Amino acid sequence: MLRNTLGIVNIEGNNVHFGDVMDHRGVQAFGFLGRYRLIDFVLSNMSNSGISDFQVYMPAKMRSTIQHVGTGKHYNINSKRGKLRLLNSATDFNSIYQHDIKAFSDHIHYIENSNKEYVLIAPSYFIYSQDYSKLLDEHLATKADITVLYKNVTNAKENFIGCQTLKFGEDKRIIEFEENHGKYKNRPVSLEAYFMKRTLFVELIKRANKVSSLYWLKDILRDVVEQYKIVGYAHRDFVACINTVEAYFQTQLDLIDQDTRKLLFKHNWPIHTQTSDSSPCLYGPLADVKRSLISNGGNINGQVENSVIDRDVVIEEGVVIKNSIILNGVTIKSGANIENAIIDKATTIAHPVDIKGSATAPAYLKAYQVI
Repeated sequence: MLRNTLGIVNIEGNNVHFGDVMDHRGVQAFGFLGRYRLIDFVLSNMSNSGISDFQVYMPAKMRSTIQHVGTGKHYNINSKRGKLRLLNSATDFNSIYQHDIKAFSDHIHYIENSNKEYVLIAPSYFIYSQDYSKLLDEHLATKADITVLYKNVTNAKENFIGCQTLKFGEDKRIIEFEENHGKYKNRPVSLEAYFMKRTLFVELIKRANKVSSLYWLKDILRDVVEQYKIVGYAHRDFVACINTVEAYFQTQLDLIDQDTRKLLFKHNWPIHTQTSDSSPCLYGPLADVKRSLISNGGNINGQVENSVIDRDVVIEEGVVIKNSIILNGVTIKSGANIENAIIDKATTIAHPVDIKGSATAPAYLKAYQVI
């Protein structure tokens, strides 16, 4: 168990591109599968692995993250000995100087004053279930300085663009970090989860600051790859990298499939989230629902197929929804036809409109609109 480890949730990197889709909240707080937020996965993995000291670095638009994570009690963080700090990392989000090394430097006293021997740093835009204590075992067995969690993927041409890929030498040792430009199908992709001694982490932050004010943590790791023993630990199950609108959209539709979902959600490995005690979904006499994930609190009278419907959604009769993600509190009035779309929260579609995107470029409606 990782009781002697400080868990750090990193901000998303410069390889995460959502444009103006859902831009009123940080990626950490994006709704997922009708009940989770992306940050739930990394916090649950850390908490389940025995970590009780947390730092969450938040993006410029942090209200949703603060609201959702709160005191952290729903992640089973030990209330007597556990600690959760939500740390502001961004002043000007579009500045090139706004990166994780700057965030760590701004709060370095919290890292230096921690009594934990190790740190585990991981971002929230990779979705997977992983017992991080396996990284500690690997770390000790290989006498590594730094252990990196990675996944061998077969779809690196389309996905994981801009993420780091690894080149291995002998004994699982990483000899090079490269950037994935989508040239090759099969690649070992870094999940940007790093395990190391806390003192080494502080050293790397200070070193990165000396080299360049533009450096991210992954840049300094690339520089020191020959000076330290950096080894990889392979994750064997489902991994998704939510760094584009297409990935956010397609991953959720893929997870409607029960067999795929079982690779992510394990019996003995709960993904914790903030629950809302709402009533079960009410299906009217005309409801026709196929192969969809439907949350509580809804009222459905229309046709829904292959879609993810968040909490408190109202779908009137005569509405057809296919391959779409409807976020919480949306109301869709009779006659609307929606396909390959993301409808953001609390929007009302009051007229019989057609909203159609494609699988690679879903249509997007902003939050709180009346259409």
